[in-house]
Parts: sequence; structure tokens; C-alpha cells
Amino acid sequence: MLPEDVSTLIFICVWSLAAVTGGLVCGFFMGRFYTLSNESKKLKNDREETLTSLLKLMSSTDQLNVDVDEHNSALASAQQELETIQADDDCEDLHSTLLSNIARVVSSNRRLENDLVVSKYQLENQAQELDRTRLEARTDVLCGIGNRKAVDETLQFMISRYQSADQVTFGLMVIDVDHFKRVNDTFGHAAGDEVLSSIAIALKECVRPEDFVGRLGGDEFVVMLEGLTQENAELVGARIRSTIELYDFSINSNGQSTVVTLSMGLTVVNEDDTIESIYERADQALYKSKALGRNRLFTWNDESLDEMETRPETKDDQESLSSYESFKASFGDQLQGK
Repeated sequence: MLPEDVSTLIFICVWSLAAVTGGLVCGFFMGRFYTLSNESKKLKNDREETLTSLLKLMSSTDQLNVDVDEHNSALASAQQELETIQADDDCEDLHSTLLSNIARVVSSNRRLENDLVVSKYQLENQAQELDRTRLEARTDVLCGIGNRKAVDETLQFMISRYQSADQVTFGLMVIDVDHFKRVNDTFGHAAGDEVLSSIAIALKECVRPEDFVGRLGGDEFVVMLEGLTQENAELVGARIRSTIELYDFSINSNGQSTVVTLSMGLTVVNEDDTIESIYERADQALYKSKALGRNRLFTWNDESLDEMETRPETKDDQESLSSYESFKASFGDQLQGK
């Protein structure tokens, strides 16, 4: 037998080893539990910090855009003053050089402005991935597509991208449901909402994922076709028109259904376009579709412009102009509020 002191020492060592092992095991599981319980909190904090950084970056981009615009205005004023100065023979070369340099700087600033708009739009898209509420603020509640705010922002982005180094062309199509008031009057407003939702689904099915579908309000929709020529955009428009014409609009549980057709106006972006100019062309093309009998696509181009200038004004034209002026006024208010 071992001496009593040795037995006691062995007993103490065994229990000490067991206690240390037990402590390590307990510590491991307790630490693991704490890490897992705080993982979601850490992800949330990281997400909030990233979103805050993106918002600060977008604010800086906005300010830089304003500064570039002010610089352009100052240069334009200086250019106008120089152009009014009659330079003598000794200063003619200097005068021409100054005007040429100012023109180059203004052109460079314009490209920078367009690049800033594109960068801001891309940053906002990243922020939307982090913050679902921003996405919801740009979604039409009834139809689940882009709302008026999303339409305005996307149109400005696509114009700026086309006018920047990327030069990605696009077609703008404005769509109106023919005689939609009859649907509401015949079947009720709830049925009308069902029709609008079905149209939104059909429009998305007719275009590619990279194309944009939005609702301006009421029964008016917008489609932006990325990277397409006029000919290809017209093919998409024809597909949309025939799809809606043959679509089965079942509107309630009683088995009732209705037929819906669309009037559409199409235009393709030009080099000097603004939101107002491209929308005006698409809008006028839409009303030309209505004047020609509805359920059709009309494309605005040089030939169609000549045709409309020589055609007598009709009652539909007068209503179109009134409607567009109302739109332009509301759009101007939005720009001032930004």
C-alpha cells in the first residue's frame, strides 16, 4: 500500500485535473453560446455601420455634383463675357486659346456630372440591398413594381449613363390602358385594381430582368428597355400589345372576365435628352396612338414629327397637351423639392 501522504497527493492531483478539464469544457460551451447569441447583433451593427457609410458617401457625391454645376455656371458666364470682347491682332491667339480651354473644361465637367449621377445611383442600389425600407419606398403597393419615385430616379440614371462614357442606349415606353374607366364603372374599383396588378405581371413577363417596369399612377405604366435600338424596342412593344390583348383578365370569383388593350408611345434616348424632353416625346407618341384608334404602339422619330406637324390638331391632341402640362407641372414640383 502507498503511504497516506502519497495517496492524498494522488487524490488531490486527480480531482484537480478533473476540475480543470470540467472548467475548460464548460468554458468552451459557455463561450460558444455567447458567440452565437451575439452573432445576429454583430451582423446588425455591421449592416448599420455600412449603411451609414454609404449614406455619407452619397451625401458627398451630391455636394460634389452641386460644386461641379456651380463651376460650370461660372465658366459659362466667363465664356460669354470673353465672346463679347473684341480682341486686337496681338491678343487674338490668347483670346482663342482661353475660349478653347474653357470649352474643354466645361465638356469635362459635364462628363463628370454624368459619372457622379451614375455613381450615386449605384450607391443607392447597394444601400437598398442593406435597407429594405428604402426598397419599399420605391415600390408601388398595388402592382409590386417601381412607383413614381423609382421611375424618376431610374430615368435620370439611364439618361446620365447614356451621356457618360458608358453610352448605354435605351428606349422609353409610356403605356396607358384603353378606356380603363369602363372597367371601374362596369365591375367596380376592386376589379380595376385586379386588372392593373395583372397588367404589371404581364409587362414584367414580356421584358428582360435588366429592363425596368414602373407605374406612374392610375392606369399609366412605364417600361425602360436597356441597350435596345428603336427596331428591337418596337418588337418588344408589339409583344406587349399582343400579350395584353389576348390576356385572360379574370376579375372576380364569379367567373367574370374582361378584355383590355393598351395604347403605347415609344422613343429612344438622344444625346442631348433631359427627363422632360424624353418623356415629352414618349408622351406625345402615346397620345398619337390614341388618336390613331388605340390598341397600338407609336414610335416618335423624325418622320413621325414631320407627320404630326402637318396634321390638323384634334380634340385628342388638345386633351393630350393639357394632360402633359399637368404632368410637367407636378414633375417640376418634385425637382424643386429634392
